[in-house]
Amino acid sequence: MSTIVLIRPGRTDYDDQSRLLGNLEMPMNDRGLDDVEKIIRQLQQDGVQLEAILTSDVDPSCSTARLIAEALKGAKVRELDELRNVDQGLWQGLPEADVRKRYPRFFRTGREKPQSICPPEGETLSEACHRIQKVLNKAIRKYDVFAIIVPEPVATVIRCTLQQRCPDVSACLCGEEKRPSVEYLQSAEFDSDWFAKCEHCSTAELSMSPPSSENLS
Repeated sequence: MSTIVLIRPGRTDYDDQSRLLGNLEMPMNDRGLDDVEKIIRQLQQDGVQLEAILTSDVDPSCSTARLIAEALKGAKVRELDELRNVDQGLWQGLPEADVRKRYPRFFRTGREKPQSICPPEGETLSEACHRIQKVLNKAIRKYDVFAIIVPEPVATVIRCTLQQRCPDVSACLCGEEKRPSVEYLQSAEFDSDWFAKCEHCSTAELSMSPPSSENLS
């Protein structure tokens, strides 16, 4: 059983404008740098000793990972192409409200299985989950405590799969709203097949607090 510290990267201008970032590369803005400072303080206060930090090779995720690794010392950053955000195709760069208005059919038909919604020229949440599976299971076998730094909605894909619950229909756009920047999850396996087959169900409450200290060092 590993402790996985799921961390959202610092904000970008697209986040502040409620635009879909998808797998586009964009630097953090000043508010995003403030976000990272707060994340570092929380991890230090929680006494987290990370063995590794997994992220993609795209900003803002990789810059966030490097800043955290520099501050915490000892954790090696691994930039993996498999951890890129969900490819949202032609929706990328558009305001979330515009996507909902232009493509209402996607959200009407995808209520039961939102992980199967596919943006034009993009990928489904299930497809993103499948490409993540190998690297996450390898990390779970190798590390007792490690961090994953990814933006929404791929953060929701990871969170829901580890907790074995179905995402909400809005997850294909912006992930689950009002989630904390740092979440502590525990799991022995990442099962993308389960995620692909699940039907929509009620949302369970997830842990926003660290496990006991012996599991963090």
